[in-house]
Amino acid sequence: MVLVELRDISLTYHSRDGETEAIKDVNFGIDEKEFVAIVGPSGSGKTTLLKIMAGLIAPSGGDIIKTEAAKIAYMPQRDGLFEWRSIAKNVLLQPEIAGANLKEARQYADELLEKYGLREFRKKRPSELSGGMRQRAALIRTLVSKPNLMLLDEPFSALDFQTRLYVCDDVLRIIKAEEKTAVLVTHDINEAVSMADRVIVLSSRPATVKSVYSIGLDKNLTPLKRRELKNFPTYFKNIWMDMEAPNE
Repeated sequence: MVLVELRDISLTYHSRDGETEAIKDVNFGIDEKEFVAIVGPSGSGKTTLLKIMAGLIAPSGGDIIKTEAAKIAYMPQRDGLFEWRSIAKNVLLQPEIAGANLKEARQYADELLEKYGLREFRKKRPSELSGGMRQRAALIRTLVSKPNLMLLDEPFSALDFQTRLYVCDDVLRIIKAEEKTAVLVTHDINEAVSMADRVIVLSSRPATVKSVYSIGLDKNLTPLKRRELKNFPTYFKNIWMDMEAPNE
């Protein structure tokens, strides 16, 4: 089932210097329980497109078609954990803001903290956790609102390379275990190929969908193990060449 579909999405910025066409006629759909990665040249509008999907930016043209079941959560680049709040209170931030039933939210948050190894750190401050654990806490905070579509905006960009590899495994494991649909924006082709079911390649500005790759790697393997497969470099090379090629 298609959960969300983008139809002819465009975005034009207006300034004193005139108009800048950032996104032009973007079309694609996201299937339920699918993991999709979006890559493209620097400045191609990947994050902007994700914010349009999240409803944070209104497109200049086109439509976003959502099923009634679609409930979207946006996870920004930085973990956004507040140092003056414990981990337990950080993960409850969204229900507090939304005025939701805090008793139910707290119970669900506790279940997630226990399930994903952070229960014993629930009273700690963010600075007392490793980068990987902070990212896991941020993901749990996103899950507490019970979305079925998670929009991940370069969530690993602040991590060192080794931590990043292990957190990719961690995040995909949690998303699959919770049976969520996810869209990941990343500048890292290796990351996209190792995690995604499909990779959407955007052109340089104005961004259009240049190509779409179905990734046929073993879905039972972790992202780290997928990088070791013999056909992994082929996906990387083809996507990299697409991104480097000039717009037609």
